[in-house]
Amino acid sequence: MIDRDKDVSDESNYIIDGELKQKLVGSPSKTQKKLRTTSKSLLRILNATADGILILDSNGCVVFSNKAANYLLGKTEEELLGTMFGCPIVDGRKTELQITRKGKVRTVEMHVSSLDYENAAAVACLRDITKHINLQKTLARSNETLRKLNEELVIARDEAIAQHKLKGQFVANISHEIRTPLSGILGLADILLNDCDLDEESLENVRLIQSASAQLLGIVNDILDFSKLEAGHIDLQEADFMLDSLLEEVRDSVMSACTQKDISVSIIMDSKLPKSLRGDDKKLRQSLLNLAHNAVKFTPKGYVRIVAEQHPNADEDSVRIKFYVQDSGIGIEKSAQEKIFQPFVQADGSTTRHYGGTGLGLSITKHFVELMNGRLAVDSELGAGSNFSFILDLKKANKAA
Repeated sequence: MIDRDKDVSDESNYIIDGELKQKLVGSPSKTQKKLRTTSKSLLRILNATADGILILDSNGCVVFSNKAANYLLGKTEEELLGTMFGCPIVDGRKTELQITRKGKVRTVEMHVSSLDYENAAAVACLRDITKHINLQKTLARSNETLRKLNEELVIARDEAIAQHKLKGQFVANISHEIRTPLSGILGLADILLNDCDLDEESLENVRLIQSASAQLLGIVNDILDFSKLEAGHIDLQEADFMLDSLLEEVRDSVMSACTQKDISVSIIMDSKLPKSLRGDDKKLRQSLLNLAHNAVKFTPKGYVRIVAEQHPNADEDSVRIKFYVQDSGIGIEKSAQEKIFQPFVQADGSTTRHYGGTGLGLSITKHFVELMNGRLAVDSELGAGSNFSFILDLKKANKAA
């Protein structure tokens, strides 16, 4: 081993050049000087790395340790040299060690790789993963909290429906209280995903938290919208908007889910339609979003189309437009097509269990469309996809596009 307290140029020193512990004797040649310089550089590199490095012989005894390894193990190199490390020398072996240092237990990940050098049979790389382990435990606890919160929300919803005691204002207050911490959880999860250097297992846990939080937030938003409708607190708010931009926003919102399921999503806008219109664009966007999300949810593969086409209209100051969302999904039985617009209802219980959701999306869309003087309709056959449509009269924008 190289003595770190002596000059490498001293003849009594050792060098590292693949022949471990080779001693120089006599006047140094140019090759020997070059080897000494290389050894010194290699030693500096080994001691500069943040990971602990141990070189072991065929018996598992330590023949070299860098500074990081000494720090992790809480021992000097002199104390480690010649000691039995006690690990089987198996190439590619990966394990975790519990090490007590300064009264605290640290978790160290060790990866062993075989060597083919004289008396050096393996190199063990050590990495302190205590912070990662603690973070995984914290994420697991947060995930369990979210799971319990999800169960509590479902139970609370079922009890409210069964007992007819859940009223608009109460639900609105509860939804606001739940939505605030959920937004914080989503924000924290986004920070962990984008700004923290996490291992793959921790990233997967964060993705689970983010997914569960987003689902909960969707449920809370649906309940909040429904409670406002029940209480009659939703009114039309007209403004000028760009129809093509609105359709593109709806398409982009479901693009990620479509990509995951290998579904093509497209928008088709009648070329005769003006791009700039006047109406409640928020409710129109939400209605189309609900229909598009439903289409993606119940379409294993194929396509989803979001369409706007012009229909004849006698009023010169407005434009009559038929909106519809088509899909090639599982379809709906004729007997179930009426009840799907009822709140908290899906075509049958199995779809709720398999696809999830509150059963509020179509009910909310129906209310929004009727508020805009339209009527939501469905044309579907089991196994042959669905077509949800409505017709609205929208005013021409104050400033034509």
